[in-house]
Order: sequence, then structure tokens, then C-alpha cells
Amino acid sequence: MEDLKIVIADDDASSRTILRHFIRLFPHYNVVAETASGEELLQLVLQEQPDIVLVDISMPGLDGMEAVKICKQLLPSVQVIFITGYDEFAVEAFEVSATDYIVKPIERTRLFYALEKARKLIDMAKRWATPAKQPSKRLGIRSKNAIVLLPMEDILFVEKESRKTVIHTVNEQYETTETLNEIEKELDDDFFKTHRSYIINLKKVVKITQVGETYLAHFLNSEKVAYISKLKFHEVQRKIFDMNR
Repeated sequence: MEDLKIVIADDDASSRTILRHFIRLFPHYNVVAETASGEELLQLVLQEQPDIVLVDISMPGLDGMEAVKICKQLLPSVQVIFITGYDEFAVEAFEVSATDYIVKPIERTRLFYALEKARKLIDMAKRWATPAKQPSKRLGIRSKNAIVLLPMEDILFVEKESRKTVIHTVNEQYETTETLNEIEKELDDDFFKTHRSYIINLKKVVKITQVGETYLAHFLNSEKVAYISKLKFHEVQRKIFDMNR
């Protein structure tokens, strides 16, 4: 289970001491910083990127409620547990999406319940988070008086053929007058020049066979093959191994 980082903000030193003591008794929670002011809480949230903040509402200067509103803008994922001597702020606390609201004196069991509630919300947010889909990188080539934009993930290999260059996908091939070296500069790190006449998409290779002094790269769902020189064979093996670790 992952340890969660906690920042404590309370102007009462004895309350901070009690909170630290209780949290040490709970596994997988770690107090990374504490403060007695709302202003410093903002700095700590930016600096420490905590998972949870325990905040007293009544503090001199910037009070806990206003500090939390700003914290939520700085770090929307942070879980907020208010620790206060007053219960009249409970409604306002939940209006700023507080995880829980504990009225002093602080009880160990009540604190643990609040922290576990925060953990469940953090875990839930991670499960439901969908990573942003990265836009497909494309290779732009001039082919037959047209500009073709090929998704790089669709390219199996690029081949030099006499005075032209041919880009191969599973079902198509595209001819261009651009040189192999010009195209190599546009390709990403998945591609490697395996032969003076071939650049291969290493992520698409499913098998390598030896034919005499050279090697052939085979690709998924395709009968096309590309050449790997004897000098490049071991480097190709290493690169493919590193990509699949």
C-alpha cells in the first residue's frame, strides 16, 4: 500500500503534536510538513504536493477556510480534513469539498476514520482517471503530387529502392522522392536504421530470421520483410529487448 503524504496546518502547537503522535500510530501515512499559518500552508502545498491536508479553520491572518479554497485551485486532487474547535463551519466546509470535519478534542479513532475516508477517495480517483490520449505522431511525405500524413505507428519499415524511397504499412506502400536520410530525421525513437537501405519500426518486429550473411525482420499481420545487416543485428536485438522491458 502506498504511503500518503500529509501536511498539518494548525496554529495550536499542542494540536499539531497530538495529530503527529496519532498519525505515527497509523501505517502508510506520513507527515511531511506542518505550519501554524494559512499563508505558509499554500507554500507547502505547492512544495510538497501532499495527498491530504489537516487544517484548522481558526488561524491568524489567512484562515483555514480561505486557505483551503486557494489550495484546491493550486492542487485540485488534495483531500482536506478540517480539524477545528467549532462546529458551525461544517456546512461551509463541505461546500469546498472537504473530505471530513473533525471537532476538537481530537480522538484517535475519529482521525483514523477520516484518513481512511480520504484514502478511499484518492484510490477511487486514480481508478477512474483516464490518461489523456496522446495525439498520433505522423510522418508527412510527398507522394505522387500529394502530401500524405502517415501515422508513425502504422509504418512497418522504410526502404530505399533505386532513386525512390518506399514507406511500407501492412496493406499499403507509398513512394516518395525524399531520401532515406531525410525521412530518418522525421521518425521517432521507435525507428532504427538496420541496413543502408532500411529503417525499421522496431515495435512492429515479431521475428528475426537469418539468411546467409544477413537477417530478415518479420512483422505482425504482414508477409513483408526488411533487411538487418550483420553489423546491426546485435544492436537491434538490444534495442528491442530494452523496449519490451
